Amino acid sequence: MNELPEQEWARTVQAAPQACRDLVAGVAQAHCAQLAKLFYDSMLAHPHAARFLNHDLVHQRLQASMERWICEVLARPMTDPAAIVALQRHVGEVHARIQLPIHLVARGARTLKQALFERLDAACGHDDPLHRQAVAYVSELLDMALELMTEAFLRNSQRGARNDEAYRLFSLGQNMSVERERQRSVLLEWGQELMFSLHRVPRPGSLPRLGTSEFGLWFHHKAATLFEGAPEMEQIRDCIERIDATVLPRLAQPGLLPDEGTSLVLSLQQELDNLKFFLAGLFEHQLEVENGRDALTRLLNRRFLPSVLNREIALSNQQGKRFALLLLDIDHFKRVNDEHGHDAGDLVLQQAAALLLNGVRNGDFVFRYGGEEMLVMLVEVDAQASLRIAENLRQRFADNEFLIGQGRRIGLTVSIGVAVYDQHPDPQYLIRRADQAMYMAKNSGRNRVWLAGDPLADG
Repeated sequence: MNELPEQEWARTVQAAPQACRDLVAGVAQAHCAQLAKLFYDSMLAHPHAARFLNHDLVHQRLQASMERWICEVLARPMTDPAAIVALQRHVGEVHARIQLPIHLVARGARTLKQALFERLDAACGHDDPLHRQAVAYVSELLDMALELMTEAFLRNSQRGARNDEAYRLFSLGQNMSVERERQRSVLLEWGQELMFSLHRVPRPGSLPRLGTSEFGLWFHHKAATLFEGAPEMEQIRDCIERIDATVLPRLAQPGLLPDEGTSLVLSLQQELDNLKFFLAGLFEHQLEVENGRDALTRLLNRRFLPSVLNREIALSNQQGKRFALLLLDIDHFKRVNDEHGHDAGDLVLQQAAALLLNGVRNGDFVFRYGGEEMLVMLVEVDAQASLRIAENLRQRFADNEFLIGQGRRIGLTVSIGVAVYDQHPDPQYLIRRADQAMYMAKNSGRNRVWLAGDPLADG
């Protein structure tokens, strides 16, 4: 029978005797808090699940959400079948977004089933015919819920995988000759900075690290996407590691003999020559693909934001380094379109994009988010650094005069919301916090920066 999920859900509930439904509803309502705790205790005990659920804020919110879910599915299954089906799909979409493996969800469902069976047994006795009906009824409802979640999970995971691949292909479509020269240039700048440090008197106690330089940021965050899977990536990573962990610390040691210094500089030059060789190979092996930029501003397309965010979240969790989102909105932009025309508005957006690109670092990402909103992802920053960069961008806009055609210029400002990654696994949560902070900036007078505060206080 080709039923809609809502129809199948309603039919399953109605087919169960009223006494069976009442028994299950009573057990679910009486034990929902305990069942939710057992569910998450089981999940947190699994080494693969812990990294998704060990964050206090997520745990607190999910615990209460799980209690509501148990009551909605088992205690009030006929209140609104369409809403219940939509809820299961929403849960599956969230699981896909935070990349929670589906087998862990199935494990949790199995734990929940077993706990429910034990409480049904205690409520009416194992030999009671009503017990068998209740077990079958609970199994049917939980299986249907898991089926709907899995369907939504797979659909959203496939969409995410397509976007990941599209972003990777788009990244390959950059002007590789320009990008190659840019990275050669920042590598040369780092080398010059190092040479100045070596000849400074007195010599500084620590030398500038390649891994945290402009080149290092680009390599760790952007090159990982541009050249995913390329063998040269590991070779370049090894070169950076040897330079930062072995050569530079020895060069920084006080009382270094001239012969030792010469030998170390030669070793450094050899490592840099190797790195340049591998870097050239990376660019030579790539194909050019053209698509994926916003047509007007030439910034990254918003469709790639989930892919980039998920990569950065994974990197942050592995390395313990934070990142931040800046959501910028051009103040009174509608007035520009209304008073000067849409062509003037387009010119403003193009200049705003250029202003942003020139105001962030080599490894940061800039997206056209929609309308007059643009989003910047700052890599390897804390709250203080992200606020400093955001304030610098705000000041750049305030100091700039925007051309709007026919020799006319206007002044504009921006409101910026800042949200620092706090280990919440859902990337949409971080975007919402940046969005809320941006609206706080606008509601507080515009032309200002607002940092998203404590997540619980933010709501």
